[in-house]
Amino acid sequence: MAYKGLCLGCMSPKGDAVECPKCGYVEGTPQVLPYLEPGTVLHDKYIIGKRLLTNGEGVTYIGFDTSTNKKVTVREYLPKTLCSRVKGNDSIIIAPGNKLVFQDYMQDFMEIGRAVAKLSNLPSIVPIVDMFEANQTAYIVYEYIDGKPLSEIVKRARRLTWEEARPLFMPLISTVISAHSIGLVHFGICPENIIMTRNGTLKLTAFGNPDAHLAETELTPEFYEGYSAIEQYSLEGKKGKWTDVYAMSAVLFYALTGKRPPDAVSRAYEPRLNMPSDVAKNIPTHVVTALAGGLQVKAGSRTQTMEELKEQLNNPVPRQPEPRPVVKSTPSAESYSAAVAAAAAYSERQDYAPEPPTRTVSQRSEPRRAPQSQGKSVNSVSNKDDEISPYKYGIMSGLIGFVVLGIIALVCINFFVIPLLNKNNTDNTNPPDMYISTSSDNNSEPKVLYEVPNLVNKEWSKVNGNSKYGNFDIMLTGEEYSDTIAEGRIISQTVAAGSAVPKNTPIGVTVSLGAKMRVVPNIIGMTVSQASAELEKAGLTLGDQAEEYSDTYDMGRIIRLNGTKVGNKIQAGSAINVVVSLGAE
Repeated sequence: MAYKGLCLGCMSPKGDAVECPKCGYVEGTPQVLPYLEPGTVLHDKYIIGKRLLTNGEGVTYIGFDTSTNKKVTVREYLPKTLCSRVKGNDSIIIAPGNKLVFQDYMQDFMEIGRAVAKLSNLPSIVPIVDMFEANQTAYIVYEYIDGKPLSEIVKRARRLTWEEARPLFMPLISTVISAHSIGLVHFGICPENIIMTRNGTLKLTAFGNPDAHLAETELTPEFYEGYSAIEQYSLEGKKGKWTDVYAMSAVLFYALTGKRPPDAVSRAYEPRLNMPSDVAKNIPTHVVTALAGGLQVKAGSRTQTMEELKEQLNNPVPRQPEPRPVVKSTPSAESYSAAVAAAAAYSERQDYAPEPPTRTVSQRSEPRRAPQSQGKSVNSVSNKDDEISPYKYGIMSGLIGFVVLGIIALVCINFFVIPLLNKNNTDNTNPPDMYISTSSDNNSEPKVLYEVPNLVNKEWSKVNGNSKYGNFDIMLTGEEYSDTIAEGRIISQTVAAGSAVPKNTPIGVTVSLGAKMRVVPNIIGMTVSQASAELEKAGLTLGDQAEEYSDTYDMGRIIRLNGTKVGNKIQAGSAINVVVSLGAE
C-alpha cells in the first residue's frame, strides 16, 4: 500500500498505530459516498485522505504528493445535485438529463482554477500545484497551507487592534484587487476561508464557482451568515466586485470588534450596526467610516470596488478636492473665450458644472456699453427686427392666458376632484389582507406597509414561491437541527410576525433539518438499494459494506449492522456500516 505508515487524516507518519497520535484519525474509517475512499491514488501520485470540507460545487480532501513527499489539498469537482458515485467505482455517474449542465460547470471549475493559477505568485493566494481530469470529473491540487482559520485567531485574541489588523489585511485586499482585475470574484470571503499561516500572512482559500454561493442555481448554495451580501440571496440581485467588498468589510468588522455582523437579510430591515463604545474609541474614525461604506446593505449605496475600500482604510484625512484655477480674463473676446473653454475642461475632469471665469474690477479696462446710433439714446431700440409687432403681441397674450387657465384647472382637480374620487374609493373598496396605510404629510405620497405573517412551523416547500406571500421577499438563509420543529418546516424568521414593513422587504428564514439524533431503522434482509433508501428517509446514510457468505440471506441482502444496532439513536447524517451477503458458501 502506497500510504502504509501514513495517517490518512493528517498525512503525518504514524507507523503501525491504528489511531494517529497526532490527529486521532483511526485507520480504516470509511468515507461516506459519494466521496473518494481514503487511500485512493489519483494521477499516479496523489494519495487521497479524509474529507476536509464540501459545498455545492465539490469536495476538498487532504492529500499527499508521493513525487515530492509533501502534503497537498485536492479539490474534486463533485456537485451532488448533478452526479453521484457507487461503492467500488471511482468514476462519477451524471444524473439523467444533467450532462450539459454538469459539463458547463466543470468547464467553469477548470477556468477558475487557471485564473487562480495566474495569481499564485501573490502573497495571499494559495498556489496551485496541478490540474487534471479523471474519473469523469476534474481535480485541482493546491499547496498545503499550515495555519489556522482567521475565525480561530480572532476567538483567541477576542479582537484585533487596527495596528494589528492593518498589516494583515492590506496585502489580502490587494490580492483581491488583482483577482478582480482579471474578472475573478470570490463570493465566499469569510473568516473560515482565510487562513493565517505560521509566518503571519493571511491566505484566501476556496475560490470556486459563484453559483455555489448564489441562490436559485443548479448548485446547492452555501451562504456565510454575516458575510454574504444580500444580493447573493436572490436571483434578481446584481452581483459583482461590490459583493466581495461587503464580505471583506464584514470580515474586518469581525476582526476589529470580535463580533460577527448580523446576516444581510436581517439588516435589510434593521440596517444599523452596533459597535460597543469601548471598541469604537480604539478604532480610527476613517476606518469606521470606510467600514460603514463597505457594509451598506443596498448594493448601489455600497463602496463599489476594493480599490476604493483600500484607499478609504489607508487615508486618515479625507482627500481634499483640488483647488479650482483662478482664470484671469482680459477685455479681449479671444482671451475671454479661451478662459471659458479652459474652465469648462477643468470642471469636466472634476465632475461639477462649469463656472464663468472670475473678472475683478481691477482686471476690467473700459466698461462694456450698449451700441449707440445717431439721434437715439442708449436705451433706444436700433433694430426693427427687435420691435414687438401687434401680431406677435397677440400670440404672446394668448399663450399666457392658456397657461393661466391650465393652472386654474390643475388647482380645481387637486382640491375638488381627487378628494372626491378618494372618498368614493375609500367607501366602496375593502383593503387587501395584511395591508396597513400609514398617515403622511401633505407633501408626500401615502406610505403602504404590509403586515409580516407568522411563518414559524410552516412547511418551507409551501411558503417558497407561494403567491400568498408575494408582498415579501422570503428567502432561505440557514438550516439547523431541531427537536421541536419537524424537518422541512420553518424554525425562525428574521423579521418578527406582525411587523409592518414596505413591500418586497427581505425576510430570511431558517428551516429545520429535523431532530439531531435519529433512530436506526431495521434494514436487515433488505437489498443494498432498499437499505440506502430507508436510511435516507431516516436522515442517515449507507456507509462501508463488508461482505461474507450466508446460508440465511440471499446474495446482496443485508446480514447485520456494524458498529450500531437497530433502534439505537445516532446523530443525523451518520453512516451506517453493514455486512452484505455473498450467498451460500
